[in-house]
Amino acid sequence: MKTFHIEVTNESEEELITKILENLKQKGMIDFTEQHQDSPNSKAVPASEEQVQEIIDEAELGPYYSEKEAKNILNL
Repeated sequence: MKTFHIEVTNESEEELITKILENLKQKGMIDFTEQHQDSPNSKAVPASEEQVQEIIDEAELGPYYSEKEAKNILNL
């Protein structure tokens, strides 16, 4: 599973993009929720250890660096 952040740059297209996302959600292809910048629920959440390992694996740093070094390189 991948998580994406989508920022609508043109407010006039926001309704169209929302409809596209809702259509994909209805088809069971994606799940999405709207988050507001000023919302208290939009606080950063630390990555789980599993997510950290996945990030290190994706960056292909594992064979070359220790876990601690890889975390420092990736600012985790």
